[in-house]
Amino acid sequence: MEIETEAVTTPMDTVKLPPENTAAVELKVYKRRIWMLFLFSFLSMLSAMLFTHYTSIANVNGCFYNVSQEAVNWTGNIFAVTYIVLIFPVSSLIDYIDLKYTVLCASFFNTAACAVQIATSEPDSFLYAILSSFFGSLSNVFILGVPPFLAAKWFPSNELSRACAYGVLGNQLGVAFGFIFSPLMISSDCTQKDLISVEKRNAAYILTAVNAVVFILVMFSFQNEPNVPPSLSQAEKRNSCKEPYRQVVIHFFKNIDFILIFIMYGIMVASVFALSTNLNNLVNRFFPHQEKAIGVMGLVFVVAGLLGSIIAGYFLDYTKKFKETSVFICIASFFTFILFSCLLMVNKLWVQFISIATYGFFLTSFLPIGFEYGMEITYPLSESVCACLLNASTMLFGLILTEVISTVLDNFGEVYACAVFAVCLFLCCLITGFISKDYKRSRQNEEWKLDTKL
Repeated sequence: MEIETEAVTTPMDTVKLPPENTAAVELKVYKRRIWMLFLFSFLSMLSAMLFTHYTSIANVNGCFYNVSQEAVNWTGNIFAVTYIVLIFPVSSLIDYIDLKYTVLCASFFNTAACAVQIATSEPDSFLYAILSSFFGSLSNVFILGVPPFLAAKWFPSNELSRACAYGVLGNQLGVAFGFIFSPLMISSDCTQKDLISVEKRNAAYILTAVNAVVFILVMFSFQNEPNVPPSLSQAEKRNSCKEPYRQVVIHFFKNIDFILIFIMYGIMVASVFALSTNLNNLVNRFFPHQEKAIGVMGLVFVVAGLLGSIIAGYFLDYTKKFKETSVFICIASFFTFILFSCLLMVNKLWVQFISIATYGFFLTSFLPIGFEYGMEITYPLSESVCACLLNASTMLFGLILTEVISTVLDNFGEVYACAVFAVCLFLCCLITGFISKDYKRSRQNEEWKLDTKL
C-alpha cells in the first residue's frame, strides 16, 4: 500500500527526508530558541562562578580558614572528582529525563550550593565550603553536557557551531566572573576576620537570591524541545529508536577518531582548569599582594577566550573546517603559552595582561570547537552522551594536571610548572594531526539537501 505524503507550508521551507523515508518533514526555527540559550547560558555562568569562588583568593581563604593551599585547591578539584564518579549514571539519567529536567536539576543544585555558602562565613566553617563546592559540582555534572544537546534540539544546521559556542560561553564567563567576584567582595587583609565574615555572608546572600530567581524561571519558562524540529538531522533523531545507553558508549569508544579527540580535548581543556586553579599561586610569586590584579588577569584570560569561541563558532558554521581549526588553535595555544611564561620574568604587570589575553583567546576558544568536532565524527550518536564523555575527559585530565602543576609549583618552582604545561600543549598539537576529516553530520545534511533539490 502506498502512503501519501503532504508537505505543510510553514515560515521555513518544508523539506522531505531522503527517498528511503516515507513522510514529509516540516522544519521550523523558533525565536524562542534565543531565550532557551540565554537562560541556560546564564545558569551555566552562575554555576561556573563557584569553580573559582575560593581558589581565586586562595591565599586569603587559606589564612581565614587556617588550612593549606592544597586544601583550598580541593574546592576546585572536587568538581573534577564528582564529575568523574557520576558522569556515567548522570549522563544516562540525562538521556532519560531529557533537556528541561536536566537544566532544572542543575539549577536546584546550584541554588543549594549558594545557600550553603551562608554557613561558610566563620573561620571554623571550611567543611561547609567543601559541602558548598560539592553541591556546585553536582550542578556542574548536569550542565556541562547541555550546550551541544540544546543546540541540536533548537537550532538549524547552519547555526549549530555558534549556538554551541554561545552555550559554552556562559560557563567560560562564569569562570571569569569567579576570578573577579571574590576579590572584589572580600577583603584581602586576612587579619580582619570579622570583616571577611560579613563580606562572605553578603556574597552568599547575593548569589543565593540570583540563583533562586533563575530556578523559578527555568521551572516555568524552559521548554524541552520545539514542537517542530529545526533541522533534518534532528527530525531523523526524533523518528529513530534510542539505543541502550551502554551500547551508545561502546560505539563511541570503537571510533578511533573519537578516542583521539577524547584525549586531545581532555588535555587542552584540562590546561584551562589547571591554570585557573593555580593562577593565584603562580602569578603571586612574581607579583606579591596583587590579589585583585591577578583576579582581573583571570577575568581577562577567560573573556579573551569568549571572543575566540564566538569567532570560532561563526567560522566553523561557514567553513566546516573542524580539523584545520583545531590544529591551528593547538599550535597557537602552545606558542602563546611559551610567550606568557617567558614574560612572567618581566617585572611589568601590564605585560602579563596582554600575554594572558592572547593565550586565553586561543586556548579557551577550543571548548566549543572540540565539542562540535566530536559531534561531527560520531554522528548520529547522542550529542549529550558525546558531550558528557568529552567533559569526563577534561575532568580526569584536569584533576591530574591541576595536582601535578600544584605539586611541581610548590616543590620545584615556576619554571618546571610552566614546562609541564608546555609539554601537554605540544602533545595536543601532535595528536590533532592524526584525527580524520570524517565530518558525518555535515556530509549527511548536505546529502539530504541535495536529495530534496532533485
